[in-house]
Amino acid sequence: VGTEEGKIHKCSKAYTGQYLQTYEGSNCMAIYALKWSPFHPRAFLSCSADWTVKLWDHTQSLPIMSFDMGTQVGDICWSTYASTVFAVATAQGKVHVFDLAQNKHRAICDQKVLNVLFHYFELWSCF
Repeated sequence: VGTEEGKIHKCSKAYTGQYLQTYEGSNCMAIYALKWSPFHPRAFLSCSADWTVKLWDHTQSLPIMSFDMGTQVGDICWSTYASTVFAVATAQGKVHVFDLAQNKHRAICDQKVLNVLFHYFELWSCF
């Protein structure tokens, strides 16, 4: 669960009274999305108003990787066809596509999808 305070908590459906884990190095501002990898049961992504996208292993308390997008990030989405591909939607009206198998530091594709800035954008369907 992502919070407005920028925390990420692992919760249990069986034990609703407490968190199983709180992740360190979480985002500093509101968490807008958390998405589990459809290919790897331990991996998930977070995106935040603090301009970052982070890749996590749910068994570790610190992120594996962090990507500074240079602007507020509204949503993230894993690819349904490739385990290393995900997309990021930013407040600048752009979608950035990453493939960690090709480049671990930069997006392989940037596409402007809106001509105006938006407050919140959701990637409904990814790839």
